Amino acid sequence: MVFKAYTKRDTTIIKGFAILCIVLHNFFHWLTPMPGENEFDFSPLRIQKLFDLLGQYPGECINTLLSYFGHFGVQLFLLVSGFGLAFSMLRRERSWGVFMLERLKKLYPLLIVGVLVCFLGCILMNGRMFVKEEWREIGYKLLFIQTLLPESGTSFNGPWWFFCLIFQLYLLFPLLFRCIRKWRWKAFGVLLVISYGLFFLFRYGLNLYHGTILMQNAPGHLPEFALGILLAFSKDKKIHWLWLVLALGVFVGGNFIEVLYPFTFLSLCVITVFAYQGLKQLKQRKFSTLHSSLFTYFGGISMMLFVVHGYFREPVLKLANTMTGAWGHLFAGLLYFVTVWGIALAAKPLYDFLEAQLDRIKGREHRCSKIVQTIFQVAFVLFFLYVGSYFVRQNLAKHPVAPLAASLEVEQGQVTINDKYVSLAKFPLEKNHFVLHIEGSFELEKGMTPPYLTVDIQDVLWKIMTLHPSHDGEWIRYTFKYDYHRPFVRPIRGKDLTVYFWNRDQKEMPFRNFTIFVNY
Repeated sequence: MVFKAYTKRDTTIIKGFAILCIVLHNFFHWLTPMPGENEFDFSPLRIQKLFDLLGQYPGECINTLLSYFGHFGVQLFLLVSGFGLAFSMLRRERSWGVFMLERLKKLYPLLIVGVLVCFLGCILMNGRMFVKEEWREIGYKLLFIQTLLPESGTSFNGPWWFFCLIFQLYLLFPLLFRCIRKWRWKAFGVLLVISYGLFFLFRYGLNLYHGTILMQNAPGHLPEFALGILLAFSKDKKIHWLWLVLALGVFVGGNFIEVLYPFTFLSLCVITVFAYQGLKQLKQRKFSTLHSSLFTYFGGISMMLFVVHGYFREPVLKLANTMTGAWGHLFAGLLYFVTVWGIALAAKPLYDFLEAQLDRIKGREHRCSKIVQTIFQVAFVLFFLYVGSYFVRQNLAKHPVAPLAASLEVEQGQVTINDKYVSLAKFPLEKNHFVLHIEGSFELEKGMTPPYLTVDIQDVLWKIMTLHPSHDGEWIRYTFKYDYHRPFVRPIRGKDLTVYFWNRDQKEMPFRNFTIFVNY
């Protein structure tokens, strides 16, 4: 295949497709039936559950497929962002400071509009203003540090983790651009080794946050972004079809085999490159019309849709959960999309106004860029040194064999239809521990779907723990294990760690032999 460079229209079409996947994914993955997704971490049970749900509820295939695969729209954004930035830099080179100033002038109006829209939404939906914890999370996002705090990455407005990721990639872009322009495939190969090497180091070596922190930050998604940059230098280059075969194999295998999981994101981008080049060669009028009327339009407002959609899921989800059947759920998804579409259109004039105001500093761009460059370079070197040292201290804190700090056993218990939450354990925290290790098990009767097992520290942590079943006759034993690494900005001293069943589906079930222990 000969790669034809993307035009502005091409990248807009890909963004349009990607934003539709992302918005609908972020709705459907909270709506039953939910297979889960291998986005920040991996479990082979999720792909098994996907096939089970497709067999049990074939009418829900759109919901479940978008729930499982829709998050890959983020990778398409990274691909076309890398391409677009490189293409722009080829036409007009600028310094690191000028480049970052341009990016900040795009990001901050978007975030400010997003915060204002969510603030109004909170008043209308909840009858209140933001509380202190919500303002704190917003502050982390305005500083682009939320994904460095593992429990803050997807807090407040889950999809906004992307802003911290893309900001980090912007910081690295001028260096990536120069390296790839000079060494092309060699530089790309080195970046792959660095990215995947760091993932396996964090996941299997240091075992910090089970590797999830890498998948929320630039090191975990350098390959997709760098591929976009490389494509900007690959106009009219031949790409052998065996790369497509390899990418398909890796993508399929990465959903079943953990060691291949981190490669699924890049392989999806390779598949997209081949697929889109093939579609471009089609001369069918209907396909061309579809380009113009659907994906191009939504691609043009993709970032407005992205910034507003995450906060407005809850009211539509409440309505959707009262509906039964595939058609009801599809209607709810359509209603949700139309709602956020209307909100995005209403908010866009404010974004355009703020962006125009920032554009007025263009005449002083050179002077401002030097200030921005100096501030960022000094601040981020110091900041990342501090964060790095904190992670090292956390890793060291894991290794000493700690005595049993607290434990609890419940021989028998009952979850009733009227119980939304069933409290199981509470442990007071007397210090600002670096690491909390939580482990235990319980048993349910065979054939029962377990409720969500949730660990909570007030205003600090809320986590649904992954359950691992083992078949033991009429009772199924479920084990769970979780390490909480306290972020450097979160004191926990004086708070309680509580564990409870979240009976979201309002089912009745007995349980027995619940055991939990916590090591500090």
